[in-house]
Amino acid sequence: MGKFLPNSTYVVPEYEESEFNSSNHTSIAGNDTKSNSKTLGSLPTTRAHSKNSLQAQIYNFLERPTGWKCFIYHFTVFMMVLICLIFSVLSTIDEYDDFAMETLFWMEVVLVSFFGFEYSIRLWSAGCRSKYMGLKGRIRFAKKPISIIDLIVVVASVCVFTIGSEGQVFATSAIRGVRFLQILRMLHVDRQGGTWRLLGSVIYLHRQELITTLYIGFLGLIFSSYFVYLAERDPEDKRKDFNSYADALWWGVITVMTIGYGDKVPETWMGKIVASCFAVFAISFFALPAGILGSGFALKVQQKQRQKHFNRQIPAAATLIQCVWRCFAADPSSHSEATWKIHIHDASNEENMLARMARRASLTLRKRRSSRMDSLGNHYRESMSSVFVEDKMAGTPRNPRRDFQRQCSGSSTYHSSSLAGDNYDDNDYDNEEAEKVVQLTDAHKTAIRVIRKIKYFVARRKFQQARKPYDVRDVIEQYSQGHLNMMVRIKELQRRLDQTLGKPSTLYASGYHKDREKQTISARIVRCENQLNKMDQKLDQVLFMVNSILKSKNVNESAQEDEV
Repeated sequence: MGKFLPNSTYVVPEYEESEFNSSNHTSIAGNDTKSNSKTLGSLPTTRAHSKNSLQAQIYNFLERPTGWKCFIYHFTVFMMVLICLIFSVLSTIDEYDDFAMETLFWMEVVLVSFFGFEYSIRLWSAGCRSKYMGLKGRIRFAKKPISIIDLIVVVASVCVFTIGSEGQVFATSAIRGVRFLQILRMLHVDRQGGTWRLLGSVIYLHRQELITTLYIGFLGLIFSSYFVYLAERDPEDKRKDFNSYADALWWGVITVMTIGYGDKVPETWMGKIVASCFAVFAISFFALPAGILGSGFALKVQQKQRQKHFNRQIPAAATLIQCVWRCFAADPSSHSEATWKIHIHDASNEENMLARMARRASLTLRKRRSSRMDSLGNHYRESMSSVFVEDKMAGTPRNPRRDFQRQCSGSSTYHSSSLAGDNYDDNDYDNEEAEKVVQLTDAHKTAIRVIRKIKYFVARRKFQQARKPYDVRDVIEQYSQGHLNMMVRIKELQRRLDQTLGKPSTLYASGYHKDREKQTISARIVRCENQLNKMDQKLDQVLFMVNSILKSKNVNESAQEDEV
């Protein structure tokens, strides 16, 4: 992993891949902090890094193959090793002995030279890695198991060539060593050890199941072999296929592996019964590890696919979080000061010097061009005056207006070109001397907020697309999760309705009530509305009675006043 240094610069410790194309020159619409774009002095320049880039490219090509070019190269190497192994097999046949031995000799020469050169290139290119730099780093690289195998193959092949060759063929004693080296050379195909790591990870994940099945299967093997040995120890026909317990174990191993050579067979009925029970139970346990490993490989592949799908979500999620924060920082209610600080590229002294030199050179060229235009203008005026004099001497009728326009056009062309050059120089100076710092107005800030809002919507859409399920199982899991959430919300709504309308009474819930109705939400709401209507009618009756009482009281009071 790399490390973060000050001034927002990310340093990659190993010059292996060029996927970290970082750029510090970002606009204010995409960057919240004012970062310094000066490169650190400790970082190598592009010109000094060319050698390391070549080392990294060769190292990645040989040790980390990706792409069709790497596939073609490594597949060609594999085919060369395989063809050499085929010729080694043909050399054991009498019909193809002479042809195969001679061809094998020259192929071994080519392969040994190629692998020796490749080993030296691998050792040199490993220097692009920080842990393989220097002499100690090269020794550490050579101590890797696959590097040790490559070195053994190359050194042993050279020794076989120097000692065991007779002319252009191998000696009989040396051909055995060549065959072993050819078999050992097949390990060169998988230098990264991906197959072994995958197998080891599957075995480690399912170690408990494998240990259980192997333990029970081994117990069944030793017990059944012992019982078969006891049953077949003294057969009636004096045929002794099971002379010892070792013969019985050999028969048990061949039987549980479902090979069945048939060299040792139980003869007695007791031995056949024991063998039958053993075949039913023990063989099934010995077949379980294959199924466990197969399911483990399938789960591993599915896990890698899930991991790839999850890794695609990480950049989208990071971009979405970044856009949300930038929208929050650009909000008018936010008090972020770094958001509105403009990023300015601070040129170094060397860059300023080069810019001044380029400016001086451009000014010199412009002056030369202006002097050339002066000379051309003078020559044009002289030619025009000479033509005018010749025409006058020839006595041809002249149009004064046309001559005046011609002279004016020539002089105006010259003056406009010279003035344009002068104005261009003045504008260049004015632009270069202009103040670089610009104060952001409200319109600028509004535009920045709009841009950040658009980026937020785009990032949200990409994140939603990245979170889409890629497998049927994921779709089913998503639907089941959505159904569970829906049921939880329905229960919450039911609880609130019960709290508002009240729970159904036990009288209505019992089956003996004559006005029993269905205990549904709509029925309960209708019943509640009916009760409210009845209460409204009763309130109207009460109000009518109160009004009648008040009227009778008023009538009585008025009658008493009249009597008085």
